[in-house]
Amino acid sequence: MQKQINKWLIQTVTFLTIALGAMAQTPKYVGYRCGFDIGSQGVKLSVVGFYFQNSKLRYKLVYDRQETVGLVKGMETNGGKLRPADIQEAIAFVQEMMEDAKSAYKLNNQDFIIYASSGVNIAPNIGDLDALAQKNLGMRVNINMPAKTEATYGARAGLAREDFDSAILVDVGGGNTKGGILQKYIGADGRERYTFKSYNIEFGARRLSERVQKRTASFDAYARGLKSMVEDSIAPLIRSSLNDNPEIRSATRSIIYTTGGVSYQFITWLAPEKVQEEIIEFKYDDLLNFYNMLQTADGWAEFETRKYDTVKDAKLKELMVRDLEKATKKVYNRDACLAGISLVLQAAKEIGNPERKTFYFTRDAYWINTAVYDTYKGDFKLK
Repeated sequence: MQKQINKWLIQTVTFLTIALGAMAQTPKYVGYRCGFDIGSQGVKLSVVGFYFQNSKLRYKLVYDRQETVGLVKGMETNGGKLRPADIQEAIAFVQEMMEDAKSAYKLNNQDFIIYASSGVNIAPNIGDLDALAQKNLGMRVNINMPAKTEATYGARAGLAREDFDSAILVDVGGGNTKGGILQKYIGADGRERYTFKSYNIEFGARRLSERVQKRTASFDAYARGLKSMVEDSIAPLIRSSLNDNPEIRSATRSIIYTTGGVSYQFITWLAPEKVQEEIIEFKYDDLLNFYNMLQTADGWAEFETRKYDTVKDAKLKELMVRDLEKATKKVYNRDACLAGISLVLQAAKEIGNPERKTFYFTRDAYWINTAVYDTYKGDFKLK
């Protein structure tokens, strides 16, 4: 009898400990706001919850969704312009996702911001995207986001606070490659603050792959042409941009955070069971292995047909299989994945000593999350 009582007490204490821990980890949200990032690989929605902790307003990503649209896919073969069908599909997804978020979180139009990312807004007909949003949604799309501002938001959202002084962000999107560091300085009030020192080139995974594809007729020829272009043309561009901010190459910068579409594809290959974690550590050799896998037909065939058997959550597994099928057909096909991972590797090489650095993938470097916070932080006051 005493053993049964002891067992019951242990079970009760364990349950209460778990329950209290879960309660402590779930903030008490005072409101929600949302942001759309219409980027080179598709449409991302972030729902951000606002809460107070120790009398300070904070925010947390509570829901996100992404739908693949090949906005940049045809820019190199379409005079640099976005295709009308892709514009229509992007705005249709925004409308669908907005209605869903409105219903779930009791929101209105004024609780959403919509941005075209820096990889998309260089298209000469980017105004067509804004015009269609005004017509169908009654809302404007911000089509003037500079790459540096986007990268700054990404660094604030994605880098762990304890790594600010030692981390470098490498963000390879479909339309451009960007990143940088948060550098400490002393403000006029004597307090420590951070400013963002950036680099940027207007070649991303899709734009680079489209450029090389126009000059090659087979994958083997494409791979050779890509390697040559990255080493002869892209590397000097990255080097020149890095030279504007020498601190990025400092020996004290021992951590590289990667983000962007091709980095996400890489993580689904390396550790699919971890894709919902905010930060995932990996090795430089893992990037090289992914690059080498993409060079072989068998490796790519296995990648694009995988079923993610290590993912235990049935709904997540179903979603990942669906997203993989859409991504490999619309945006991150074999050519674009190879171009994107080549850009990640070249950026790491130009930064210096990649084999000695610690690498992380950050899924939370979605710059739109921080943009949502900056836009709506004035809506909430501590009572």
